[in-house]
Amino acid sequence: MNNNNSVTSSNKVHINNTLMKRKADQNPGIKRQQRPKLDMNQGPRIPVRSTLTSRSNNNSPTNGANNNKRLSNISTSSINSSSRLSNASITSNSSKTSASSSKSTSTSAAATTKAKKPLTTTAVKRPIARWDTKGRLNQLQAQLTETSEEVSEIEKLQQDLESSVQSKESMLREAMQKVTDLENTIKATEERHEDELRRIREKFVSKNRELILQNDRRKAQLSGFETDLSNMEVEYRETTRALEYEKKENAALDYTKNEIADNLSKLDGATRGKRLKKKNLISTLKAAEEKSLELSEQMESKIRYAQELQRSLLQNEKLRRKDHDRLQELKGNIRVFCRVRPAINSKTELNLINARFFGDDNESMELTEQVSSTLGKTTTKFHSFTFDRVFSPESSQKDCFEEISQLVQSALDGFNVCIFAYGQTGSGKTFTMQGPSMPTEETSGMIPRAVQQIYEVVQQLKQFGWEYRMEGQFLEIYNETINDLLGNSSNYGKIKHEIHHEKNGKTSVTDMTSVILDSPSKVKSMLRKANQNRATGATNMNERSSRSHSVFTLQLTGRNSTTGENTTGILNLIDLAGSERLSMSGSTGDRLRETQAINKSLSCLGDVIHALINNKEGGHIPYRNSKLTYLLRNSLGGNCKTLMFVNVSPLMEHFGESLCSLRFATKVNSCQAGTAMIPRDEMIVDVIVLFVP
Repeated sequence: MNNNNSVTSSNKVHINNTLMKRKADQNPGIKRQQRPKLDMNQGPRIPVRSTLTSRSNNNSPTNGANNNKRLSNISTSSINSSSRLSNASITSNSSKTSASSSKSTSTSAAATTKAKKPLTTTAVKRPIARWDTKGRLNQLQAQLTETSEEVSEIEKLQQDLESSVQSKESMLREAMQKVTDLENTIKATEERHEDELRRIREKFVSKNRELILQNDRRKAQLSGFETDLSNMEVEYRETTRALEYEKKENAALDYTKNEIADNLSKLDGATRGKRLKKKNLISTLKAAEEKSLELSEQMESKIRYAQELQRSLLQNEKLRRKDHDRLQELKGNIRVFCRVRPAINSKTELNLINARFFGDDNESMELTEQVSSTLGKTTTKFHSFTFDRVFSPESSQKDCFEEISQLVQSALDGFNVCIFAYGQTGSGKTFTMQGPSMPTEETSGMIPRAVQQIYEVVQQLKQFGWEYRMEGQFLEIYNETINDLLGNSSNYGKIKHEIHHEKNGKTSVTDMTSVILDSPSKVKSMLRKANQNRATGATNMNERSSRSHSVFTLQLTGRNSTTGENTTGILNLIDLAGSERLSMSGSTGDRLRETQAINKSLSCLGDVIHALINNKEGGHIPYRNSKLTYLLRNSLGGNCKTLMFVNVSPLMEHFGESLCSLRFATKVNSCQAGTAMIPRDEMIVDVIVLFVP
């Protein structure tokens, strides 16, 4: 519509120019006369002035100029009106705009056709004398008549344009109504789609349950078929032996037949009996051969069915991986477990904390503290903590590992997993992660148990076509310096190890020793060498305190030759240095600097976890504040899974440090933001608080 109005305005100007041009074309030899200046010395002045006064009240040149001015104002008003109409019509529908353009163009063409009607122009035959005022007045009156005709034609054209504008406004209102109807239709469609999506989700949950039940039934059927197949094989072997026996007996019968032929006359009756027996044996042999053929066909059918079950098991393994990952997400962002370790030496560790464990799922504990006031009055103060699970001192290493075994499975499924041991000096972090120096099956730590589980699962997955390659590294971070625990300790401080993060999410450390772990025995020897090289020192809290963070990294690369799938998972097992307050550790000199570096690194780790949990999109995560968090950058964020053991000593002399550790765990636990709808691109953090023997 805007284009139509612009065309109409242009047509108006074009019509005026055309009218003026036609006048000039019709009278090419006559130019517009300039109004002569009056010479007051020519002729009698008084009669001329009185005549002009009587005749030029309505037909004076001034009135002609006013008419021309009004004509100009009318044209300007028409153009402004057209401009406003063009602005109002910008939002109209494109198809209607095309139709309107066609209609407006035809209207403008019609107006132009009308404007091209020849106009009568009075040609001046001769020049008018300067004193002939009446002649000049007649000439001006003729020009005014022509101008009035032009104004009439322009006003008529303006009426046509206004009619066209009203038509376009009506079309615009119809278009706006259609847009409103379309918006209502879209809104109704979106609501319908949401209802349909909810029904699909409910159907998916129901179908998942059916698949689980169907999987169990098929496993039971497979077990039954395997038993039947074994029985059929036994029966086939027995039938084969009977067949051989019958063949041998048939040969013996042939020999007997020859002997009977010699004594036919004497043994005729016996010969008929033998022949009958032979006939029966042949019938039995044919029946046995037919049965053997039938058993072979049944065996081939069972083999084909077993292959179908194998393919079904592969599909179920994929579903298991998805369900396992979904289960880990639904367990929540943060899980906190607590385990109280027993006293190591009953003679020296006499003064123990008073702890009570309660809850339907053993999820709560309460510590009792005797507080003396300045007046000498003793009061009892209770400190209650609630976690997802609390382990009593009687709980074993196996009980704790059962809670994290699902995260080890996630590493096999292709996720990055971090397991930390956090706590004060002497709380049993190293025991938790590695076990004692001479471990048994019961006291084995999380690292050997995790590797053992990985080997067992890898052997089970071979039947589904999976092959895994396991590569391990062991390093320590001492005073923000990286050392290779599997290398030569004499090179510590001489080789600078740098951390590199690749675009594909892989993290590498330069000049590190990598070991292919193809047996659990290699893991044990690797742990022994790492313990010999790790930095330790004595403090008031522990005579052999770990003064560095140790990081055991196990890279799991899997490939399924049947389906062509590839997975890469990282399992990081971190034994953090002992956290302690400077006032309690009694550290001085190098030990003081070590303690300060340790506490700073642990504080940075807490800041990173807190930032990841409460991070808004595009927010800053302070990974670079410490070497530990920068090393684990690709294993802490995104869809990675992190588990933290917070270890606490049971001794009363460590009560203050124990409260600090428990409050730290409670603070981390309070950061969780829901469990039901966790997207895959968010972090999944599992924190376990343990009092470990």
